[in-house]
Amino acid sequence: MTIDDAAEYPERDDLITPLYEPSCKGDSARPEETGTTRSSSNNVDNDKEPILGTASLTGKSTSDTAAQRAAYAAMFAVFVDAINMMCIAPNLPIMVTPGLHEDSFPSTEPFDIATAQYAHDAVEALGMVISNFVFGYIADRIGSRKAILLLMIGSCCTSVGIYLVRSNYWSFIAMTFANGLFGSAAAIANGYMFIIYKNDREKADEFGGYVMATLMVGLTVGGLFTLFFPSNLFRPLLLSSALCFLAFVVCFIFVFVPSESPVEIDSEPEEDDIPLDKRAISNVIIGASFDHLGTLGIYPLAFSPVMYQRFFLDFQIANKVPIMSGNEYRWLFSMIGLAAVPAALLMPLVNKKLGVAISTIISNLITAGAIIALLSVAAIDPPTHSSFVLYATIIYATFPFALLSQLSSGAMLDRVTPHDQKSLAQGINNSLYDFATIFTILFGWISDTKGYNFALFVCFGLSIVGAFVNVPLIFNKRLGRKEIGNG
Repeated sequence: MTIDDAAEYPERDDLITPLYEPSCKGDSARPEETGTTRSSSNNVDNDKEPILGTASLTGKSTSDTAAQRAAYAAMFAVFVDAINMMCIAPNLPIMVTPGLHEDSFPSTEPFDIATAQYAHDAVEALGMVISNFVFGYIADRIGSRKAILLLMIGSCCTSVGIYLVRSNYWSFIAMTFANGLFGSAAAIANGYMFIIYKNDREKADEFGGYVMATLMVGLTVGGLFTLFFPSNLFRPLLLSSALCFLAFVVCFIFVFVPSESPVEIDSEPEEDDIPLDKRAISNVIIGASFDHLGTLGIYPLAFSPVMYQRFFLDFQIANKVPIMSGNEYRWLFSMIGLAAVPAALLMPLVNKKLGVAISTIISNLITAGAIIALLSVAAIDPPTHSSFVLYATIIYATFPFALLSQLSSGAMLDRVTPHDQKSLAQGINNSLYDFATIFTILFGWISDTKGYNFALFVCFGLSIVGAFVNVPLIFNKRLGRKEIGNG
């Protein structure tokens, strides 16, 4: 049934039941009988329970509304999950500097400041890598809705757990790892968008970009939570825990289980059975891995240790007034997530104009150039207010372009994976960033032992390698300009 046919059957709009869940497994499974599909003789069986995606999707206004509500509910889960992951992150340099604040850890032995900070990021990212694969598998087997609900209730509990063990650094690290195990909402939601809009690639790409933008905005809002509780570095965790429970309720109400055959949006044939392009997937994964590692040079290393030490801590140690205050650091570190908004808006335009492979290569080269510019400004001695402003401006001006390649990798993987593996593919995509974040502990150690200049030069080299690795993708027929731009 097409959308045009639906106008003849307005009475079927009342069949929408977003919370209906089929007895079969997974989002892509089709119930044996839904009772809502119109037969060739235009008969409808009113006795069967419907599922959104068959006849319930034939009323354009109601089906679109239900699908959008489900998409926005899943995005709210991503937003809250990002808040949960970020709500104490701007405080980490202060937490791991013994004696700097009443909530600072008494000791982080055997780690120094940068290593202790990025040990937190590394174990959280390790948990998220595991979560992306485990919950990506769960979503493909029992459905995205159940996976999202499990993630939200798990995050609610682990956030409280982190708060309860806040007096001991290593207990804090262990509970942070547990929190990361429930940190894959973005991956599951991304896969969910490609499922509910599987016959409308443009819409799927649009909401896929929204998911990543929502993730980054959530990271920004989570970072700003630290400004609400300046006297207690850990209290934002309690607020994020409450939001996780709220997201659980919202998703329970609005997220539905789509059928295998949603309404045809256009005349293009479905491509559920596209072959698994292993060569392209390997190329995307390798290129994105170098890309993510190189981008660490801008975020987070350009903030800490470079900005934190150069414009704040060095002045504190010398008993001088810092050029940058603690709250200014929190603002700058938190607001960088908003760079995803222009990046998400630019991504479809740039990919359509240049092709995703070329735009990814350009993004890698911009990252490399930004790192060199940041190192040059940081080397100005003595540091001044002007150099501080210039340093921050370079970060904010270049980071949206550095994000373009990261936002595009999900769309690339979607083009070369079958329908029943899309959630897993998006889990792999998000795991690439998380896997790169694990290496922040290595870059923290390099900064503590070799200096942050050396650490950022390594990131520069990785960005250059990433650009060259992505060159073969220019010639892939499924990843060309027409395919990505027009869907």
